[in-house]
Amino acid sequence: MNFGRCSTQQICLLSWRENWTPDQVQLFNQTIVDEYVTSADQSDLLDGLENFHISGDSNTMFSCQLRLFRSWYKAWSPQDKQTFLRTLAAMDPPFLQFLQDRNIDLQL
Repeated sequence: MNFGRCSTQQICLLSWRENWTPDQVQLFNQTIVDEYVTSADQSDLLDGLENFHISGDSNTMFSCQLRLFRSWYKAWSPQDKQTFLRTLAAMDPPFLQFLQDRNIDLQL
């Protein structure tokens, strides 16, 4: 990874992910996959995340982190997005299986 803005953002996301609950990780994973598979317009990603009903103090930080992810993700190049998916898949075998179950080939 080159150490630029995108790399720093991805490192932050990976760090945050380590502290999320399994449900939060699953929600984040599905959000990434939905965007990757559909190559949806960025407004679709925003709309999808804004429709989540997150409440309670334990989710306040997670909600903020998802908002940051949204804003960062739309600025990443396709290569940056692919790198992030590959990094997650290498770090987290269940995430790799999650991708494979959805027929996403990262060409690892």
